[in-house]
Amino acid sequence: MEAVAATAPQGQVWEQVSEGVSRTLLRAEPGEKRVLIKIEAGHTYPSHAHCTPDEVFVVAGVYCDPGVENGRAFPAGSYLYYPPGTEHHASSPGGSGGCTILVWNSGK
Repeated sequence: MEAVAATAPQGQVWEQVSEGVSRTLLRAEPGEKRVLIKIEAGHTYPSHAHCTPDEVFVVAGVYCDPGVENGRAFPAGSYLYYPPGTEHHASSPGGSGGCTILVWNSGK
């Protein structure tokens, strides 16, 4: 049996991606990558696309992507699946309190 991998919150290293957006890498192994991203209200993760699927789970707050359902706001507990090649721009609406999302992709 393999050992369980765990990281305490104080052990997470956060990097600033852009103004109002930071992320920490939770797991990166060949074929899998998991990242926790915090987006302050009114800010947006830089627009990007992947050649593999991207999955987003809203951990806290309100998540929005202008390209998904006319910019619908997704509350905590929402799950989004972006097919390969889908351009997306994660954001949190102004006045929402921001959001934290868990993102999974194949890491390729």
